[in-house]
Amino acid sequence: MLEAEGVDLAFVPAEGEMWPSPPEVRLRVGGSPAERLEGMHRPGHLDGVVTVVAKLLHLVGPSRAYFGQKDAQQLAVIRRMVDDLAFPNQIVACPTVREPDGLAVSSRNAYLSAPERQRAAVLYRALQAGRAAFLAGRRDPAAVEAAARALLEGQPGVEPDYVALVDAVSFEPAKQAEPGQVLAIAARVGRTRLIDNVIL
Repeated sequence: MLEAEGVDLAFVPAEGEMWPSPPEVRLRVGGSPAERLEGMHRPGHLDGVVTVVAKLLHLVGPSRAYFGQKDAQQLAVIRRMVDDLAFPNQIVACPTVREPDGLAVSSRNAYLSAPERQRAAVLYRALQAGRAAFLAGRRDPAAVEAAARALLEGQPGVEPDYVALVDAVSFEPAKQAEPGQVLAIAARVGRTRLIDNVIL
């Protein structure tokens, strides 16, 4: 696959090469991102993300690094790390890749049973409903979130963790719905936790 795309070099280290021993020095995410959404629901996860990405950028030294928009909070935290610590790398956001029914492509989708996989498509429909409310003129964040949440709560077997309209940089809750903000969703479908988002 890499040869077909004209790739010259692949860096594919084994876990033991990346982490010959457990790291004693780690980076820590502070402020709003650490306290909201994924930072709140998965304590320590964002710390692990910035630690491994910092090491990867240091080892590879790329001029540009590409990250998917699906993990919008992770993307924002990596951008903040690069800015705060003066990394000489440009972080480029890539659009979320979706299945034909809108479900965001994710390794977690493999854990879904066939019926769960069908139900999971409601996440994107919910995001579309929230964005449609915004495009129809709703500016109250609660109204945009409610439009999305209504679809999730109407789908049996889907349990929302959060539906939140937030600033794309700080991930602080939106005070008024505006273009460029992130409408983010996390929900459990069966035993699998999925996340997704759209940009208003």
